[in-house]
Amino acid sequence: MKNEMTSLPRWAERFLRTICPEELYEVIEGDIIQKYNRDVKRDGERKAAGKLYFNVIRFLRPGIILRRKFSVEVNALYMIRNYFTIAYRHLLRSRVFSLINIAGLSVGIMAFFLIIQYVSFELSYDRFYANTDEIYRVAYQQYEHGELKNTSARSYPGLRSLLKDNFPEIKAYTSFGKIPANTGFLFKSEGKIFNEAGGFINADTAFFHVFSSLLIRGNPDKVLLDKNNIILSESMATKIFGSKDPIGQRIERIDDHDEGDDYIVAGIFSDLPANAHLHANFVSFIENDWPDLPYWENPMIYTYITVKQPADPVAIATRLNHAIQKIEKENPQIKGSHFFLQPVAAIHLQSQLNDEFESNGSQTRVYMLLAIGMVILVIAWINYINIETARFTTRAREIGVRRVIGSGKRDLLMQFFVQFMCVTVLAFAVAVAGLWLVLPHFHYLTGIPIARFQLFTPAIWFGAIIIFFIGSCFTSLYPSLFLIRLNPVSALKSNIGRAGKSKMTRQYLVIAQFTVSLVLIAFLLVIDDQLEYMRISNRKIDLDQVITVRNPMAYSGQEIVNKHGDYKTLENILLQNPAITMMSTSSAVPGAEIGFTYVNEIKRNIGDPYDPTRYKTLFVGTNYIPLYGLKVLAGRNFEPLNVSERWIAPWEDKNWTTIMLNESAVKSLGFASPQEAVGQEVYFNRFDETEKFRIIGVVEDYHHEAIKKEVYPTIFSSNYDAFQQVYYSIRLRPGTDLQDAIAYIEKSWKTIFPDRPFEYFFLEEYYDQQFKSELYFSRIFSIFSGVALFIACLGILGISLFEAHIRSREISIRKVFGATMVNLLSLLSRGYVYMVIIAFFVAMPVTYFLASHWLAEYPVHIALHAGIFIIPAAILFAMMIAAISFQMIKSVRANPADTLKYE
Repeated sequence: MKNEMTSLPRWAERFLRTICPEELYEVIEGDIIQKYNRDVKRDGERKAAGKLYFNVIRFLRPGIILRRKFSVEVNALYMIRNYFTIAYRHLLRSRVFSLINIAGLSVGIMAFFLIIQYVSFELSYDRFYANTDEIYRVAYQQYEHGELKNTSARSYPGLRSLLKDNFPEIKAYTSFGKIPANTGFLFKSEGKIFNEAGGFINADTAFFHVFSSLLIRGNPDKVLLDKNNIILSESMATKIFGSKDPIGQRIERIDDHDEGDDYIVAGIFSDLPANAHLHANFVSFIENDWPDLPYWENPMIYTYITVKQPADPVAIATRLNHAIQKIEKENPQIKGSHFFLQPVAAIHLQSQLNDEFESNGSQTRVYMLLAIGMVILVIAWINYINIETARFTTRAREIGVRRVIGSGKRDLLMQFFVQFMCVTVLAFAVAVAGLWLVLPHFHYLTGIPIARFQLFTPAIWFGAIIIFFIGSCFTSLYPSLFLIRLNPVSALKSNIGRAGKSKMTRQYLVIAQFTVSLVLIAFLLVIDDQLEYMRISNRKIDLDQVITVRNPMAYSGQEIVNKHGDYKTLENILLQNPAITMMSTSSAVPGAEIGFTYVNEIKRNIGDPYDPTRYKTLFVGTNYIPLYGLKVLAGRNFEPLNVSERWIAPWEDKNWTTIMLNESAVKSLGFASPQEAVGQEVYFNRFDETEKFRIIGVVEDYHHEAIKKEVYPTIFSSNYDAFQQVYYSIRLRPGTDLQDAIAYIEKSWKTIFPDRPFEYFFLEEYYDQQFKSELYFSRIFSIFSGVALFIACLGILGISLFEAHIRSREISIRKVFGATMVNLLSLLSRGYVYMVIIAFFVAMPVTYFLASHWLAEYPVHIALHAGIFIIPAAILFAMMIAAISFQMIKSVRANPADTLKYE
């Protein structure tokens, strides 16, 4: 027969006596005991014990608590004041340790809340729309024989009518395209010329129905009805018209040397904030052009929808894919396509598709930084625990005396809690002052435009405060438990039986600190190596000493001969300067997106089946290949053009029917080698007409759009007659005075284009902008890793200070018996060396797993090597020795007589 309970457990008794009125306690206690005994007979002791917790805690309700007559004794108030007095005296008496604790906690708090600020910003993307929960983007993946061949954030123009006819639950849908940054928008207003790069969207009439909260002036049903209408962002309207009312104003698009088409400003939309995955300054009308496009040929437009709530996006995508399968026979090019819906708020962190509107963030990086923030705070708490548990031997007699004269464990616990809260309040004050100084520079650190705290995601902040509060309570209670459990008699005799256990716990915590430090240093090396690899090691292109000028007349209506003649005139003037060695034109420069993407537009034979491979087409001048130091693996470069003022017809251009390919394009077309491809003819639909082209050369693969993207199969075509002289690239001689060279180029430019803006940039800096997110991540990770290491070193310093103090007699005795300084340093640091070795073997697999997972985001990345694991151990060992040596050397060099004179 099972034993019956006759009294409540101690915890339950205390809990009920605290919250229940005295006159109800015995009745409640009896009821709970009876219920427990019945549960034991029916369900067994294990289930009955679980129900006991519930039966006790359920009395924590207002109906019971409010009947409890609470009273506060005057002595209790004096005791609270006494707790603060003792905490104040303790902090003053142990100034060095107090400073270490306050410094560690303040830096940890400041770093933690800075990281929370960054994380909350990243998680706030696209949540500013009034209908955020209703907006989805339609994207797709394409498979061939079960293998993923392509992904795209864009979709087919034919998708619009399919959605309209088959999905009544869709409230609104819009399709739009963007004009690439390299195209630009050259226009005139009130006699002033503007040349804006990028930020131009061509949209259908429903754009401001889907993004309904953006339009602040104008009728969403009418602003995009006319092809001459244009809608400006607030900032662009101010830039063009100043304080004048922009509605109804004219903007003249410059298409040639004469007047171009006029746009009429029909509306104003609010500036898209930094936490938006797409940005624009201009929105114009394009719907009438789309019926002329091949509906299911290429994914060329972005499609967004709003759905009626509640709606199941997975069910909509499933039905959409069924509808797509029914039209595959008439449109074989979409075979294997799988469409899916992306919530607009998830695009920034969770989408890494081809053709993204802008470069997105990384969910992995965000959570890694959040983890670092937690690690920094935990390390700061560990420091406090380690230092306080290490010092508890010095307070043992104090606790023994207090216990003997009547202090209870609860009083002692409150005393230590007040002491910790005093340290925390001081640390928090220092952290707030630090945040006040750091926040103005937060944009430089993270790349996000924030100069003050903005509560983007209250749930994140609420969670952070809860974590901080719970962690702080645990940190204050944990060291106190070692003291309040001491036997008063043993404490007065300094016979502390739990010292060994507390030392072992402290060693575990130090090993945890060392492990975290090793992982952070190693991961920092991985990030730095990968970033360097992306910037230099494998791009196979020479960007040094190259200045690029954007040509504002690239898409003008000038005759080819005039346009090319202007370029040749500028080139001849520039080459007269010995500082300039070469010049060329191109439709895109390294670091800029190649805007021309073709699918199924190049074939070896006219009857070849549909090919979903994406080919990029780069229109280049004859000097492009040598100017950028690209390697021609087989064949030759384009032939130079001898163009005078006479018109040269396309068929007179020797480069008209020739192309060059990169290695990836050669492989995609099925050629066994570059040498085999040279001289072969292929069919290429360059400008809506399939023609036969001869391959004259093969260029070695290089990373035009940075190494974080795959190398696309690329077609190089002559841009003489293609209206694609978008960029002028100018190579300078090494050692050239840059300011003089730029002044000469600008003067020459104004000679040829007196009314055109002169916009230039250094190509190497421009190329690096492609992975600015990695640069910012490296900077953030470096700084906060350094913060974590700094806090860890503070903890080591605090423990070493204390150990040097309590072992001062041992050191003196050993010196008397002949121990040298080296012997003593070896003795005192031996334990830390063992802990570093243990941490090293724990950190290696953790580092390998995290680094491999992060590197998998990049199509080409570094290989992990032994140095990534060994170097952090060497750095940590040096930091550890530096942290403990100063105080140890001071103790070792002390005169033994001063230490032992009272013995």
